[in-house]
Amino acid sequence: MKRKKPIDHLRLLREEIAALGVVKCHMSHERIRRMGDAMLPVACRSQDAYQRVGLCSPEVRMQRLGCSHTTARIRLEDAINELSRGNGVSGGPASSFASELNWLNNQIHLLDHRKGEAEKALAKIEEEMHRAGNRVRGGEAIMEARKLVLEMERSHDEYVEQIGALRDRVVNELDRLRQ
Repeated sequence: MKRKKPIDHLRLLREEIAALGVVKCHMSHERIRRMGDAMLPVACRSQDAYQRVGLCSPEVRMQRLGCSHTTARIRLEDAINELSRGNGVSGGPASSFASELNWLNNQIHLLDHRKGEAEKALAKIEEEMHRAGNRVRGGEAIMEARKLVLEMERSHDEYVEQIGALRDRVVNELDRLRQ
């Protein structure tokens, strides 16, 4: 028998999930700080490390589904679990929603690490070229490194779009359950 959820609970859950943002930030927290006229990367005290732009505030991160360091996807997962319980049936859309969220979560985390390494490689090339005083010879290496960073930013945009579409499908399913 189908277990009914109080309408108010579903309405509040729906509002919370619908309010979660989908922002194409390009994982800006992985960007390297730059300074000076030459806009050189700012190195850390430890060798082979650079200062990052840093994470957005916790308040911002908890509202953004596409952020690698967010709790918003946990809330989306909770809503999906609630759909599964509210449906009274295993499988169905909640099962596919859960699988899709798990896949997107993994992709975003993996991309976060790869983007950090790509940003670091780009900073290293820029630093080495500046020290050598040769901007022409290393131009191709910089172009390739920038291209790689851009590809990762585009991948993040795609994941953000996908997680936004998933959020919308979860909201629609919550609406259906409320009826």
